[in-house]
Formats: sequence, structure tokens, C-alpha cells
Amino acid sequence: MSGRAGRRGIDLRGICILMVDEKMEPSTAKMMLKGSADSLNSAFHLSYNMLLNQMRSEDGDPEKLLRHSFYQFQADRSLPDLEKQIKELESERNSMVIEEAESLKDYYDLLQQHRSLKKDVHDIVLSPKHVLPFLQPGRLVRIEYSTDEPANFSIDENVTWGIIINFEKVKSHGEDKRPEDSDYTVDVLTRCSVTKDNSGKKTMKVVPLKARGEPVVVSLSLSQIDGLSSIRMYIPKDLIPVEVRENTLRKVEEVLLRFAKDGVPLLDPEEDMKVQSKSFRKATRRIEALESLFEKHDIRNSPHIQQKLKVFHAKQELSAKIKSIKKTMRSSTALAFKDELKARKRVLRRLGYVTSDDVVEVKGKVACEISSADELTLTELMFSGALKDATVEQVVALLSCFVWQEKLQDAPKPREELDLLFYQLQETARRVANLQLECKIQIDVESFVNSFRPDIMEAVYSWARGSKFYQIMEMTQVFEGSLIRAIRRLEEVLQQLILASKSIGETELEAKLEEAVNKIKRDIVFAASLYL
Repeated sequence: MSGRAGRRGIDLRGICILMVDEKMEPSTAKMMLKGSADSLNSAFHLSYNMLLNQMRSEDGDPEKLLRHSFYQFQADRSLPDLEKQIKELESERNSMVIEEAESLKDYYDLLQQHRSLKKDVHDIVLSPKHVLPFLQPGRLVRIEYSTDEPANFSIDENVTWGIIINFEKVKSHGEDKRPEDSDYTVDVLTRCSVTKDNSGKKTMKVVPLKARGEPVVVSLSLSQIDGLSSIRMYIPKDLIPVEVRENTLRKVEEVLLRFAKDGVPLLDPEEDMKVQSKSFRKATRRIEALESLFEKHDIRNSPHIQQKLKVFHAKQELSAKIKSIKKTMRSSTALAFKDELKARKRVLRRLGYVTSDDVVEVKGKVACEISSADELTLTELMFSGALKDATVEQVVALLSCFVWQEKLQDAPKPREELDLLFYQLQETARRVANLQLECKIQIDVESFVNSFRPDIMEAVYSWARGSKFYQIMEMTQVFEGSLIRAIRRLEEVLQQLILASKSIGETELEAKLEEAVNKIKRDIVFAASLYL
């Protein structure tokens, strides 16, 4: 798509040329040509640098800034719509009249507790460390399937049967995941309804064995497995022919018929699967107690109980929506970020950046100058003497941790003196993060600490010592453009630190930082254009 907008006051309309080189649905084309523009939402957020600069200014007023922000404008503008939504939802909720509301609520709460406990038991029993030894090919497995019903209000779940073919571990991107907590998928032969969309993509949905559908080997997560049978069957080696799969499922149905009276025997979690967990025993006892309460409950045999529960559930959902919207309204009518503003001021006072009267101190003046890196951590590091004691090259390498955002899998470990500096940085970051957490700032301490990466410390250290660009590229796996961008950002941080040092009269540190700029600002990294 190419074109230009009409010139204001001259052209009545703009021109756009759309060259379609592939087939598309009419609705897609219509949306491209006549669809509404993407909504413009404020991405405003508070930062310590902005807050300190506001407090340092004579006419600065952080609350006034927030009050006149686009974020606050959007929050205020949404109030009439929210009020209208509440009225509509309340009207809909009030129109729902339920008989025996108190008894129904009690029964509904019991059902919710039962469902929660069943999930807890399921998660314990079917965790990989317990279930993996029993996922042998040929074992009958009870699996859950979804229906078109919006919600199930029975202690009996929608389950069908299948036969395990195989299982495999799913590749996980989580770094700190233990092997026993890894995700697995189980290939199960069962009956599925298969549908195709306009593009020919197949969608498979598990259905009961006696329902219409095809015998399909489908990959299921452990969460979809409801139980494992103690019965194992022979499965043919070649399951590609449909007839073979169909015959196998017929044999499964025969087994189910044989055990129709007493039910298919399941593996006992404690005796067979060796589940030794206090949580499991406690949850099991509570489930048994709840099921006895279900038996004795007055409303259990009430006519149309399922329909009544569905109406009650819908009413509960409407109440939850109304509550959520009212909460949004309360936060909208109040000043946006008011609580966060108080918390951030508390952090600045605790760290000694401002006084109790919001007068900016020496540390605050330094943080005012830093906007291209985390101002608190860098200021704390500066006042700890880490930058003063280190050599110019070490300072440059250390500051690279503030500007490098990418994550390398097999990054080389920095040399000992750099590693010690990085450890000091991590400890400073952890202290700053913990203090913010104490002051009610929403922050993940470990994520914050891990955001400082040492991946290019060696490369930047060598660059500051005069190495050629091709030499430092051999030391790291990063792309050339990424490294150039990082070194350019590093120069920005150094310039800001020079201004910060000058503002507090640290001439020695200022000279060191200027020398650092001279050492890294050279050659192709700072060329005006790479088209040479």
C-alpha cells in the first residue's frame, strides 16, 4: 500500500494505491479500505527522572502534570460510557429472578469448592513426576472433552476414553523451570469431530466414543487427562489406516462394556502411583466431605436444577462485571498514578534523593541528569565509589550492562575484574528493587536484577582498549547493528554522567568519563553513515 494524505485546505481527499498480489476475503479487503483507525491510547508512565526534575523546578508540580496528561484525559472521558455499562448490566441482572436464591447460592458455592479441590488433586496426581512412568502405549486413559454448554454445574465431568500411543516433552522457553515441572503432551487415539475452515485448516475436537466422528490420534496436554486406567491393550504398529484406528476404538468400547457395571478400574494414586502428599490427602478428604453434603442438600433434587444454576451463574458473572467496572470508575475519578506517585516519592526519600519537604538533594541532582539508563541503580553505583575506583575501560564495560537489552543464550563470562564489578551492580540493583517493593512499587525483584546483562562487557572492554571492530565481533555472537546501537547508547549514558558529575563538582570522575567517551567514540561505530 502506498500513497499520500490530502493536503489540508487544498485537497479534498488523499490518494492511496493498493496492489493486491494474493487472494483475500472480501471482509479483509473492506476492513483495509474502510476500517476504522487503530485507537490511540496513552503510554504515559512515571519515572524517577521525570519526578525529580519536576521537584527540582521552581514551578514544578508532579500532580499537575499528571492531571493534565493524556492518560488522565482518557480516563475521565471513559466515565460516561462506564456509567452506561453499569446501568445496562444492573438492569439485566435485576431482570433475573431466581427462586430459592439462598439455597441455590449455597449449592453453587459448594460446586465451586468441589471444582477447585478436584483441580488441586488433578494437578498433584497428574504432575509429570507421578504420571510419566504410567504413560505407556496401550494404556486406557480417561480424558475430558468440552461441550457447547457454557458451564457444567454437576460434580460429574464430561469425560470419554482413549488409548495412549505415545508422549513427548514440550520444548519450554522458561529458564528456571525444573525438569519435573516441564510440560508434556500425550498422543491419544480417541474419537474426534473434524471440521475444516475456508482455508482448509483442520480443527479437531474430542467427542464421546459413541458420537459421530473420526478415529484420530490427537495430542493432549496433561491437564486434559482425567485419569489413567490400570488396563493396557495391544495396539497395532501401523495406525495410519482409518480401519485399523476404528477397530482399535471398537476394542476400547468392548472393554468399557465389560466394566460397565463397576466402572473401568483406575490406577490408585497412593497405592499404584505412589503419591505421598499431605495436600493430596487433605484435598481428597475435603472432596469426600463435600460429596456427602451434595447428597444431603435440599436443592439437589429440585426440578430444573441445572437451568437454575445456569441463571445464577450468569447473575454472578454480571455482578462481577459490575464490580470490576465500578473499581475502574473509582480509579478513573481519582488522579491517575496517585498511589504510584506517593510510593515513588517514598522511595526517593528513603534513598536520600529528596528531603521530607521534597527538596532535591545531591543524589537527586545526579539522577535528574540520567534518562538513558536506570537512574536509581546508576546513581547508587556512582555514589558507592564503583565508578571512581574502576579503570576507564572497566567503567565502560560496567555501563554496557545498563544499555544492553537483548538476551544471549551462550554469552561468554566476563573476566574476573569485570565479573566483580557486575556482581556489585547486581547487589546494588537488588537493594534498590527491594526498597521499591517495600515502598509498595509493583516490581519483580529478580526480573529487575536480571535486566542488567553482562553479555557485551568483554566486547565493549576491548573496544575501549582500542581493538578493531572485526576483533570485538569475533568475541561475541551479537549482530553488528545491535552492538553498534548499544555502544551509541552507551555514549549517551556517559554524556549524561558527565553532566551529572559536573553538577555536583566531581571533576575527577568527570575527567574519567570524558576520557571514556573519547575511547569509544571512534571508527565505524560512530560513522555518520554506514554507506561508505
